[in-house]
Amino acid sequence: MKTLLRLTAIAVAVAAILQNPDRAGAQSLKTNPDLKAPAPRLATGKPDFSGVWARPGTQDMTRTFTNRDGTSNKGEPNPLPLTTWGQAQWDNYDQVRNGDYAGSCMPFGWIRSFTPHPMQIVQNNEWISFNFEQSTMFQAVNTEGLPHRKDWPPTWFGDSRGHWEGDTLVIEAVNFNGLAKLGTIGHPMSDKARLTMYFKRPDMGHIEFKWVLDDPKTYTRPISNERVFVLTPNVEIMEYSCMEGNLTSLLEGVITPWTGPKDQDDNRLYGTQHDWPAYDLTKQQKLSGVIRELSYRAAPPVMKIETSDKKMLTVVIAPPPRLEFRGLSDDALKNGVTVSVVAYPSKQIKDEVRAETLTVTGKSFELR
Repeated sequence: MKTLLRLTAIAVAVAAILQNPDRAGAQSLKTNPDLKAPAPRLATGKPDFSGVWARPGTQDMTRTFTNRDGTSNKGEPNPLPLTTWGQAQWDNYDQVRNGDYAGSCMPFGWIRSFTPHPMQIVQNNEWISFNFEQSTMFQAVNTEGLPHRKDWPPTWFGDSRGHWEGDTLVIEAVNFNGLAKLGTIGHPMSDKARLTMYFKRPDMGHIEFKWVLDDPKTYTRPISNERVFVLTPNVEIMEYSCMEGNLTSLLEGVITPWTGPKDQDDNRLYGTQHDWPAYDLTKQQKLSGVIRELSYRAAPPVMKIETSDKKMLTVVIAPPPRLEFRGLSDDALKNGVTVSVVAYPSKQIKDEVRAETLTVTGKSFELR
């Protein structure tokens, strides 16, 4: 009965948003708005974020870039300040072997939802609805400063409540299930996280979006990210049936089915002997050599290089899914290829280093 009442309340709220013809600055497909004009406002005087918005496509939150359409992302510096537990989740993430929840059509969670396909915001004085074309997901958030619910189970998007700080809409989400990632590359978050999102509309055509994640289980300090969304008044969102497109691939194993979390508290790939605390981070080294042996999918993944003085070094590299996501596959790391690394020496194992960056054929890749 409680679930039915909750769903009914959400449905009524979304309907109220869609059927309110009096809200100020409502967007219309019949108009061609001046993107530099003042931001539209609700009857309350607060900014109206309604519209269909292009986002910057942030699959890796450590990247900073601006796209041709004006969308942009200001990332956290790499490496992120991971705890030991957080580093284990980051290193253990392997969507090829264990599947990825998005490929199995599970909800994306807040931050990952802001990346693919269009998003439409519909708003009235008391509610704001984020309608994501991806998987036809939505989130309806009350903006009246209500307290968090006390009896809801943990979810992918968490329990979200909004309030205003001047012209800035602030949405705070808690009570996550801890299964969502912050982007396609797999940066983790836990069920202890508190996500605070800030939305500003400085003019008709732009939203300034900032989020701060306070997750002491995963990160040693709060992490943040800033993005700019751009209004796309000629775009309409459409139905997106994820399972219709993915079902055959899941059944045939083309996409590895995600059947629940495979994460463990321990680092399965590096253990304690090859985790970052096992290396002296005060002694950065710049090394070059020729690859003589590559164990790309070993635990840990390593390559042996021969330096110019004929010394053999074992270089511990990043997990293959991370390397491949950033554009470096084992095809580029053949025996006889010359590579350069920025690395740190092991505190325990002679002639072993762990690489932070790797350069091959003139292109550098971040490994952390």
